[in-house]
Amino acid sequence: MLSTIFPISCIGCSKLDEFVCHQCLAGELITEQGERPGFRFKSGFHYDGLLASALGRLKNQNEYGYINTLGQAFKNSVEFDPTLETLVPPSTNAAFRKRGFNPAADIAKKAGFRLSSKLRRVKQNDSQRNLDFRERQLNIQNLFELREPADFLIFDDVVTTGATIREIIRAVDDRGGRVAGVFALCSTAPKGANC
Repeated sequence: MLSTIFPISCIGCSKLDEFVCHQCLAGELITEQGERPGFRFKSGFHYDGLLASALGRLKNQNEYGYINTLGQAFKNSVEFDPTLETLVPPSTNAAFRKRGFNPAADIAKKAGFRLSSKLRRVKQNDSQRNLDFRERQLNIQNLFELREPADFLIFDDVVTTGATIREIIRAVDDRGGRVAGVFALCSTAPKGANC
């Protein structure tokens, strides 16, 4: 009914009534093991073209339908232990005021991750956009704090340099917790990660 008033179509092939159709998502699927300094991770997709556009529409235009589509696509493509608590980087105050939601957390929920509230942001930081590898790491130094230790998974929507993930790992290590796995919806190529 709503699609007759506000029609949607796949951003890849223009198929009606789908934000991104299964065929277009299947063409973007990589489910590969990635690596950044200090950790390995499992990624579902490359962050370019179709996926970059979908996340951009979700984050910048509040097109919430992409949450279900991307979360389900990840769930169907990447194996993880759904019984472990999952840490997702908390949004900055500015990003949360602008959007009213945390895209990475909402995608993780739809993918079947069991979100934890044990990670908190202890300070605000500048945007990571346009920063190089070293600048990103300095920008988020001591940004997060873990309330209590446990075994955790980590999920983020996009891994570029890996600075955010390394900062979460540091927070977990500082409290005596353990990271059992790291996952990302998308990742850039290592060249794009400046590492």
